[in-house]
Amino acid sequence: MNRITPLLIVAVSMMLLSCGNENLSDRIAKLEKQAFSTESAVNPEIAEQLVDVYCDFATQNPENQQSAEYLFKAVDVSMNFDNPVKTFDIIDRLVQEYPDYEKTPMAVFVKGFIYETRYNNIEQAKAAYEKYLELYPEGEMAADCRASIENLGLTPEELVKKFEAMEE
Repeated sequence: MNRITPLLIVAVSMMLLSCGNENLSDRIAKLEKQAFSTESAVNPEIAEQLVDVYCDFATQNPENQQSAEYLFKAVDVSMNFDNPVKTFDIIDRLVQEYPDYEKTPMAVFVKGFIYETRYNNIEQAKAAYEKYLELYPEGEMAADCRASIENLGLTPEELVKKFEAMEE
């Protein structure tokens, strides 16, 4: 009888863990359907829930290949609902936990872009672009980071003058 009890506990625990993963996957599918299946704007509450469930999945399944993709999707959804702290935290998590994931460099670039364009925070934008160049010096967005750093803080008029002078 003593031998059966530990086996039963292990079996039940495994079953509960696998059900939890299935429930998260099912919940993600349900929330994605609610969020993206209509042409109307995404409900911010549903978007927030979706971001949280993406992050929960990654927390509970760090070895699952889908976790990095879910974190990237969380960045995408989060950045569109004006929650910069959460968005930047997810980007930092993606860099720390999945540095080799193919979309991680884009997330690092997006961090700089958000600081630059949405919040006009030149110092943080520069730091994010420099981080991209440090981590991915030959990355797809490296030239864009260099150009952005060079043009940070310039007004549209100053940019026009700069480009006109380059053409002469």
